[in-house]
Amino acid sequence: MRDWVMRLMDFVAPSGSEAAVVQALLDHVRDAADETWVDALGNGMARKRGEGPHLMLAAHVDEPGIMVMDIDDRGYLRVVSVGDAQARECVGRLVRFTNGTEGLVHADPSAKGDLDFDALVVDVGAQSREEAERMVPIGTAGAVHVPPVTWGNDMVTGRAVDNRLGCAVAAEVFHKLAARGLNVSIAFTAQNAVGARAAQAAAFQLEPQYALVIDGVTADDVWHDDPAVSLGKGPVLKVMDRATVVPLDGKRAVERAADGLHLALQHEVSRDAWSDTGAIQLAKTGCMAIGLGYPVRRAGAFAATADVSDAKRLVDLAVATAETLLG
Repeated sequence: MRDWVMRLMDFVAPSGSEAAVVQALLDHVRDAADETWVDALGNGMARKRGEGPHLMLAAHVDEPGIMVMDIDDRGYLRVVSVGDAQARECVGRLVRFTNGTEGLVHADPSAKGDLDFDALVVDVGAQSREEAERMVPIGTAGAVHVPPVTWGNDMVTGRAVDNRLGCAVAAEVFHKLAARGLNVSIAFTAQNAVGARAAQAAAFQLEPQYALVIDGVTADDVWHDDPAVSLGKGPVLKVMDRATVVPLDGKRAVERAADGLHLALQHEVSRDAWSDTGAIQLAKTGCMAIGLGYPVRRAGAFAATADVSDAKRLVDLAVATAETLLG
C-alpha cells in the first residue's frame, strides 16, 4: 500500500483539478466493477452489483492549493487560495501547477502581521505577462511541492497524504467487498477542500442505504502528552464533526466490528473538522453515513504525516463494519 500511496501523492489535484488522479484510481478498481464513470462535478465512481443493501464507499481525492488569478506586466503570478490553504505556508516554497510548470513563491517584505495571498507573487521565470500566460494561463491550479518521504516501513510524509492514503484504503475495501459478492459502490469525490461540494451529488446518483466515508483525522500527538488521536494507535471513528454526528446504530456497528477484530479504536469528537460524511447523509431521503479515518499529523495542510499501519488496520475495520451493517 505504501508504494501505491506514494504514486498517488505525486498527482497535483487541487479542488476542481482532480481528473488525472481520479482516472488513475478508477483504473485501479475497474477490474472489480461492473461499470465506472466520471460525473459532471469530477467525481469518479464505480459500481458492483451484488447481494443485500447497497453500501457506498467514499474518499475525497482533492487537496488544498492555489489558483492563478492575475499576471502582472513583469510576468509575476498573483494567486488565490483553493480551499483552506495558508499564505504563510507558501512563502519561499516551490509550487507545481497542474500542467507541470513550477514556480517560486515570494512575499512582499513590507507586509506586516499575518500574511494573506494579496502579499504573494509566484515567479515562473517569465520575462513578460505574455510569456507567463503561455506558461501558466489564468485559472490554472497548483499546490506547494513537497516530495514524499518515508521513515521506516510505514511512516509517510509529504503533500496530499491526506487523503490519497484514504483513497487507497477505500479502493482496497471496494475490491474485498466486491469479491464477497456484496452490493457496493465507490466514489472518489472531488471538491472536498472547498466545502464538500461534490460528495452529495455522488450520493444522489448512487442512492446508497449505507456509506462509509474514509478520510484523514487530525492527530494531536505532537504537542499533547495525553492526545485523543495518535499515529500508530489504529483507525478512528469520527463521532462528530462540524457537519454531522454519527447515528448511534452506525457507531455501535463500528465498535462491534472493532471488538470482533480485537482492534483498538480511536474516536474523534470535533466541532472544527469536516469530511464528506455530512453531505452524503443528506442525499435524497438520506442514508446512514459513517466517517472512518486514519490519524494524520497536520491533516488538511500542504504537507502531512501518516502511518500506513493505521490505514491497513482501517481496511480490516471498514470491511468488518460493512459486513456488520449488511448482515
